[in-house]
Amino acid sequence: MSRAFQYVQYLAEKIGPRGSCTEAERAAADYLKAELAQLKLELTVEPFTAVTSFSWAFGLIDLLFIIAALTFPTWPNLGLIIALVAFFAFILETSTFPLLSRFLPKKNSQNLVAQVPARSKKIRKVIITAHYDSSRSALNFSPRMVKGFRRSYLLMVAAMSLEVILYALGALTTILPTTLLWLLSLPGALYLLFTLFTLLHREIFGQYTPGANDNASGVAVLLEVAKVLSRLPLLTTEVTLVATGAEESGTNGALAYLRQHRPTKDTYVINLDNLGSGRLTAVTREGILGTKPASPELLSCAKEVAAEKKVELKLAPYHLLTTDGTVFLMRGYPTLSLMAFDEEGLIPNWHWPTDQATFVNPENLDAAKELVLGILRRLES
Repeated sequence: MSRAFQYVQYLAEKIGPRGSCTEAERAAADYLKAELAQLKLELTVEPFTAVTSFSWAFGLIDLLFIIAALTFPTWPNLGLIIALVAFFAFILETSTFPLLSRFLPKKNSQNLVAQVPARSKKIRKVIITAHYDSSRSALNFSPRMVKGFRRSYLLMVAAMSLEVILYALGALTTILPTTLLWLLSLPGALYLLFTLFTLLHREIFGQYTPGANDNASGVAVLLEVAKVLSRLPLLTTEVTLVATGAEESGTNGALAYLRQHRPTKDTYVINLDNLGSGRLTAVTREGILGTKPASPELLSCAKEVAAEKKVELKLAPYHLLTTDGTVFLMRGYPTLSLMAFDEEGLIPNWHWPTDQATFVNPENLDAAKELVLGILRRLES
């Protein structure tokens, strides 16, 4: 049994579900701290506060759209303003720029940051990230519904957009009667009411998942890469290994790291997420709405390393929820996410109680480790 798979087993089975900002997440951080400390790397635990779930911000956005629908028939201008505020907040939150989340109650989480200095003069810097918390399950992640996740998400965006457009027509023009415009918006408002109920159901009945694939697998690869680099640091490349907390509640660990460190924009970023099941994939673009392209240089390195080491590597976009990689991409950093998808382009056992160690393929972990190390050496050369 590979050491990487043992890391997955310990996180997913011994510690178990690791919800954002929970005691189990802290226990996982302590475990990772102990493992990294054995490598005698410069290690820092960086505490921060974060919301405990993305449900609260997006549920509040849905609620604002519903309030706008109730307000519009009597006060069209106010209804439009509320809908615009909700839509603006939605775009920002979806793009990893928190707005409403800033004002919601928070709890404690932490990042673990380990430095591997260059052996000689530092020419470049690489950040490797992997989150160690796990998500809560929800109806739209169930095996029956997860295939339509992106379709349902885009339908929600369409409902929001339609409400804003119709209310703008009612408040700013006299083209159509206000009552007719309101009636046309009701199907979308009812759909947003449904999405609000699914978020509430998630918080009341959802279970924190074991998180073996998502994302003990990424953390296991990060630890294996750290082990190799601690023995043989790169000559001119400084590597920073960041195990992030509270990713599942809104990429909060990556955001906290950027707030504290503000790395220069020429810093490379390799994000490791959901690597344990399916075909290893170098993600070419990320984003569920507007997408951002991955670093061409890192993609090229990944392809060359895969060919050299005979690792089967797929290239594909990722159009589902945000990752730590999305945070860096949205801010202009040259970034590449390494993930794995099934034949339908989905993440196996995504945010579901079946995300267990038994479904993680140890060969995926070993191949991902070789890919990361190969990319680092390509950058050196």
